[in-house]
Amino acid sequence: MNTNTRYFGDITYEEKDILHLPDGLFGFEKEKQYVLIHFEEGDSSLLCLQSLQEESLAFVLTDPFWMKPDYDPQLSKDDMEFLQLSTDSVVSFYAICVIHEPLEDSTMNLMCPIAINPVTRRAKQVVLDNTAYTFRHPFRKPITAREGGKHC
Repeated sequence: MNTNTRYFGDITYEEKDILHLPDGLFGFEKEKQYVLIHFEEGDSSLLCLQSLQEESLAFVLTDPFWMKPDYDPQLSKDDMEFLQLSTDSVVSFYAICVIHEPLEDSTMNLMCPIAINPVTRRAKQVVLDNTAYTFRHPFRKPITAREGGKHC
């Protein structure tokens, strides 16, 4: 199958690549099918969530664990059931980013990640109960001792 995309032009995808969001995303409830596209081949740090219904609708996502290694999202029982997950199931999380110029002013939404069941490709944008996370977490990778610099 083919679709035209906001950032990548015409792409080819297969049925197995489709993410199904029965509830859509907050503010975009009518858009129910998406594909994930890597901005850079083999790099999962930034991805594009491209709508299959509306070619101009695409979101920049990041693996929140890449930016915040101690991120610990906990799904509610209802979200687990919705995603058809058991307690030992694997689940993938992605945070929606708002990209600004300069890049250091960009943010990611850790409060409402997209949770994906990688087996069924069923997904949902969830609201976490953990109030330690925000809608506008700074989009920057923490500096480690190996990278040098001062810890913040």
